[in-house]
Amino acid sequence: MSHSLFNLQSCQSHGFNLCVLVSSTVDLLIYQTLCYAHDDLDHIDVDHYLLKVCGQLCAPKCFPSLSTEKVVEKLTAAVLDLVELYCSTFNANFHTTPQSSRHTAPTQEAGLVTNVLSFSVYAAHRIPITWAASYEGFFLSCSLTHGGEELCAPQHTSKQQVSKYLFHLVVWDQRVCFPIQINQLPRETQLTVTLYASALPPPGGAEEKGSKQRRSIEPLGWVTMPLFNFRHILTCGRKLLGLWPSTPGIDKKNRMKSFNPNLSGQVDFPTSSFEVLFSTPAPAEFCNEIFYSSLLSVSRLTPEDKRLLWEKRSFCQTESGALPLVLASAPRWEWACLPDIYALLRQWACLNHLDALGLLHATFPDQELRRTAVQWMDSISDPELLDFLPQLVQALKYECYLDSPLVRFLLRRAIGDVRIAHYLFWLLKDNLQDSQFSGRYQHLLAALLCCVGRGLREEFDRQSWLVSILAKVAQGVRDASPSGRQTVLREGLEEVKQFFSVNSSCRLPLNPGLLVKAINIKLCSYFNSNAVPLKLSFQNMDPRGDNINVIFKSGDDLRQDMLTLQIIRIMNKIWIQEGLDMRMVIFRCFSTGRGRGMVEMIPQAETLRKIQGEHGVTGSFKDRPLADWLQKHNPKEDEYEKAVENFIYSCAGCCVATYILGICDRHNDNIMLKTSGHMFHIDFGKFLGHAQMFGNIKRDRAPFVFTSDMAYVINGGDKPSSRFHDFVDLCCEAYNLIRKHTHLFLNLLGLMLSCGIPELSDLDDLKYVYDALRPHESEEDATMYFTRLIESSLGSVATKLNFFIHNLAQMKFASSEERPVLSFAPRVYTLKTDGLIRNLFVCQHIRTYSPSKGYMFVVKVDREGQQGSVLVQRSFEEFYELHNKLRLIFPSSKLPRTALTCDLIYTFFHPLQRDEKPGTLCWPPVSGKVAGEVKLSITYKSDKLFIMVMHIRGLVSDGTDPDPYVKLYLLPDPQKTSKRKTKAARRTCNPTYNEMLVYDRIPRGDLQQRVIHLRVLGDGAFWENTLLGQAFIPLKTLTPGQCWADCNSPYIHLNDVHGLSHHSLLIKWAYRGLL
Repeated sequence: MSHSLFNLQSCQSHGFNLCVLVSSTVDLLIYQTLCYAHDDLDHIDVDHYLLKVCGQLCAPKCFPSLSTEKVVEKLTAAVLDLVELYCSTFNANFHTTPQSSRHTAPTQEAGLVTNVLSFSVYAAHRIPITWAASYEGFFLSCSLTHGGEELCAPQHTSKQQVSKYLFHLVVWDQRVCFPIQINQLPRETQLTVTLYASALPPPGGAEEKGSKQRRSIEPLGWVTMPLFNFRHILTCGRKLLGLWPSTPGIDKKNRMKSFNPNLSGQVDFPTSSFEVLFSTPAPAEFCNEIFYSSLLSVSRLTPEDKRLLWEKRSFCQTESGALPLVLASAPRWEWACLPDIYALLRQWACLNHLDALGLLHATFPDQELRRTAVQWMDSISDPELLDFLPQLVQALKYECYLDSPLVRFLLRRAIGDVRIAHYLFWLLKDNLQDSQFSGRYQHLLAALLCCVGRGLREEFDRQSWLVSILAKVAQGVRDASPSGRQTVLREGLEEVKQFFSVNSSCRLPLNPGLLVKAINIKLCSYFNSNAVPLKLSFQNMDPRGDNINVIFKSGDDLRQDMLTLQIIRIMNKIWIQEGLDMRMVIFRCFSTGRGRGMVEMIPQAETLRKIQGEHGVTGSFKDRPLADWLQKHNPKEDEYEKAVENFIYSCAGCCVATYILGICDRHNDNIMLKTSGHMFHIDFGKFLGHAQMFGNIKRDRAPFVFTSDMAYVINGGDKPSSRFHDFVDLCCEAYNLIRKHTHLFLNLLGLMLSCGIPELSDLDDLKYVYDALRPHESEEDATMYFTRLIESSLGSVATKLNFFIHNLAQMKFASSEERPVLSFAPRVYTLKTDGLIRNLFVCQHIRTYSPSKGYMFVVKVDREGQQGSVLVQRSFEEFYELHNKLRLIFPSSKLPRTALTCDLIYTFFHPLQRDEKPGTLCWPPVSGKVAGEVKLSITYKSDKLFIMVMHIRGLVSDGTDPDPYVKLYLLPDPQKTSKRKTKAARRTCNPTYNEMLVYDRIPRGDLQQRVIHLRVLGDGAFWENTLLGQAFIPLKTLTPGQCWADCNSPYIHLNDVHGLSHHSLLIKWAYRGLL
């Protein structure tokens, strides 16, 4: 028996004392039990319960009518009951009665018990003494929930004050009765008990009239327990329920400091001669009806939607992913309703593992349903399981009991794959910080360590040791003064060096495949941002491998970054599976505990701020920085074209992903560009539309970041080109592919609602993603919608202004040792490397047309010790950049002679790749008879003709770019009532529209006689519009497929690919007269 239960002290050779020591929870429980043996709690004398044996037995004063044997027997029974209560409450490793010898009571099916649910609430023990002076009117609110939904109205106790019996408690001794029968309770019903009280006014303050009625009622503590235990037996007998503190607000810090972790409530459930068992009912006979295809578009169910969906559930089976919605429409989950639900579950086609995720949400606590969902997920491959592992670890919170099919599934898969075991270990370890579920995750972590074996346990110990050292170093660097941070970093990394002297190698938590053997202290540094993250360089265990560079953060919660990157990684896999490689840069981020974690570093990448900064502090307002930087690192023409192609794809993917996830705080330090042209985003501290605020102004005002310097790279200049059409098409295609998986992303985010991420806490955050994906719209409508978003983002001045403000804010972090560099030069050259320049002479200029119209100046450079002259070509913009950079180094009004030996001068005149063939720089405009091309998408459905005008390219202008728009007629049309037109694009020969023009009431039989007359006009002043081109498209010639067609051809030849109602055309016309 526990040493804290009671203490036997020898008084004399034939006597003993039974003394109650009020020093622990158990001792206080014993004292309270003794109090229960007395009828009048108001007149307790502790001496009445002191048992003295001095030569003869004396009966205690409180039981004058009972013999000493009876008193001792009654006291012993009370103590034994209390010990058993202690064992069941605190999970002790001993019991008063062996499990094998316990009496097995008869059982009765819960579905047959018609009694209403009731129990007695006696008291709340261990009330903090400060609460007695701060609150009054303590009461309990009891509620029954299933899957987060209340089963009936909450029941409340009366309001009572704090009493004191050696310790403080609130006594109610009141029966709580719910208006619901036991046979109407679902098996996973949860009882939630919440302690409330009214705050007293501050002492010494005058209480205003009527303020007593206005006093706020605050929740002080709460506890949740299942009504049916793990054996599916209804709870009975006395229970001590430890209360959790309520979530503290800003004004409740003092209350939280005084919270007693031993605060507990005593609830007495009825006992009877039989146990109430909730057994799993057999499925009902299912009526096989003729199933019809159902367009299931209900995503947020109203009560009427639920009623209709449940009524028509038999017709929804062809939509396999509709099962979560159908089950969410079930009216009741009581014992009598389960046979119909289980019959539906048995007859439903086996869900794929992506749809089965939706059945592990908190909305579905039913054990049989969750067992089936885990069974359906058993076919998931190990790489796919890794993609969804964070959600499955969170789903463990929604299990009613510790031993569940989901727990067994995760442990079994962890034994079979070291990667799953690795990430599961760190996910469980991270969730130990969750106070509500820390006990559960401790048991699961212990089970995992028992399963994986000694080798992995030692590896996890080494990783944990390394992380703790790095966390201490990072915190020290962060707390140090800016001037002393480098010294603190060097001293801290010596401890890391000692770690590797003890351990020959260690795997990084970021990826079990990263095995390192040492740290390169000379290559380690820190970033000058608010969190001061560390840049660490580890030596690869593989001698042929490069150094492994990671960022270690301390003080930042990386769980949100981790979730965002996980969603983007899944988006990228969906695109690749659909044959669309968006060339996304996928990197890992992993939280190793609250407020710390690791981020993978991407080599050969720079932030947009640094790239734009090469063009001065106002570089964010200029169009050429990104293109010049890519040109500098890709001097050959084929290399540059490949980099631009990578940029187009990756930029489109970033636009779609950041818009859907509502990623905010997008300044130019959070966007990076690789030398290969791949663009990617970092640092996801704001998402789901929670914008960064500047006072009362949202800093993120555009739908996503797409600026003119990005469009400059895509177009190859400042004028729209056909490559911009490809970019728009990529964005719209990628957006529509993700929209098809709306339920998957809502499930993934919904399972994370309980993880504690501040910006993902309720259904409104999920609604943001739902609204962004617009699953109720057609692909054509979604294409038009996203095209408007691209236009809005490109036209937003706020994004560039945000970049500029960030540049100014970051100037305080800039190192004084940083020297200006030229944006178009791949490296720095000096007098020593190139030799002294003797003479410079501008010998000619060359007219250029790409990437924009302008001139190149050919400069002859003579150097000391060099045979012959070298010709280099520099533009006016590059000369202007050199001038500005020299002004930064030499701010005086007149340049000194020492400027002639400056590194900028020698870097500027060092030959580049383009200087080898100066004649290739002249690109005259392409001449020919073709005036332009138009891309259309034509759909016919339900007597409606839908014509989407997508793009036009190659319009011929007379020197000034027109403002083109498209006008359509559906011939024959003598009254000209069929006129439809798009908006006018501004100053471009390659406009993008993506606008839908609709003709109603067009019978299918009329299609053979109708002709589309398409005209492209330039929007002129005073209604004088210029005809730029036209085409006639007979609808009778349309058959399924795609083609390029010449207007000189009387027929349009199409391939038989699509259905009759949908055609995607690219019409090409020849230039004749007005065309």
